[in-house]
Amino acid sequence: MLCEIAPDVERLYNRHLDAPRLWFPHEQIDWGQGESFTERPWCESDYPLSAGVRSSIYVNLLTEDNLPYYTSSLLRHAPKDHPILDWNHQWTMEENRHAMVMRDWVHISRCIDPTLLEVGRRVQMSKGEVPEPETFADLIAYVSLQERATQIAHRNTGAKLPKDDKTGRNVLGLIAGDETKHYLFYRDLTLAAFAIDPSTMMIATAKQITAFAMPGTGIPAFTRHAVRISREGIYGLGQFLKDVVTPVLGLWDVDHLAGLSAEAEKARASLDAVLAKITESVERMAQKAASLAPVVA
Repeated sequence: MLCEIAPDVERLYNRHLDAPRLWFPHEQIDWGQGESFTERPWCESDYPLSAGVRSSIYVNLLTEDNLPYYTSSLLRHAPKDHPILDWNHQWTMEENRHAMVMRDWVHISRCIDPTLLEVGRRVQMSKGEVPEPETFADLIAYVSLQERATQIAHRNTGAKLPKDDKTGRNVLGLIAGDETKHYLFYRDLTLAAFAIDPSTMMIATAKQITAFAMPGTGIPAFTRHAVRISREGIYGLGQFLKDVVTPVLGLWDVDHLAGLSAEAEKARASLDAVLAKITESVERMAQKAASLAPVVA
C-alpha cells in the first residue's frame, strides 16, 4: 500500500501547500495585557470559566505539547524517500505553533493556573504516551478520526469562551483551521487507500473506531477532565458519533464497499454493531439529560 499510495500522498501534500495558512503566533497576542505571576499570583477569579471549559483548554494544550512523541510515532510509518516523510515534517512544523500560541494566550489571559499547567506538562511528557498504530492502514484511519475530533474540540472550546475574549477565540479558531486542513489530508488519503485495498482499510477502520480514544491519556487526571469536557458539550461520545464518525464513514462510503474479504465483511458487521451501541448510549444520555433539565414555567 505504501508504494501504491505514494502518488496520492504527493498529490494531497501539494494540495495542502497550495493553500497555505500563514499566521505567526507572536502576532496573535496582546502582550500589553500581561502581568507578572510573581507580583500577582494566579487566582481562579482572574478569568471566570466553568470547570469543563477550563479542563478543555488544559487538555488541549497539553495534547499539543506532546507533539514530539506523535511525530515519532508517525515517522515509524514513513520510509526514506517516500512523500509521506515530507508530509510528516510539514505537519510537525505546523502543529508545533499550536502549543506556542495557546500557552502565550493562556498566560496572558490567566485562564489556567500556570503552575498546574507546568506540572501537568512535566508529568505527561515524562511518559511519552501516545497512540501507536500498528500498520500504515491503522495509522491513516486513526489520524483521520483524531484530527477531525481535535478540530471539533478546539472549535467548541473557542465557542465557550467569553465573547469579550477575542484573542482566545481567534487563537483557538486558528488552531481549529489548521486541524481542519490536516484532517482533509488524512481523510482523503484514507479514501485513496480504500480504492487500493478496501479489505485492509475496512479492517483498520473498524479496529480504530472500536478502540478510539482522544489523545491525552498521559495527562494527569485525564478521565476526570474528559468527563467535565463531555458534560460541557465540548467533546464527548455524542460529538464523536455526530461530528466525527458519521461524516467520515459517509465520505468513505463503507456501507457500499464491494469485493471485501470474509475478514473485512466480518469487520464491517462488527463496526455496525459498535455504532449501534454508541448510538444507543448517546440517545440514553440525551434522555437522561432531558429528564434532569429544569422545567421552565
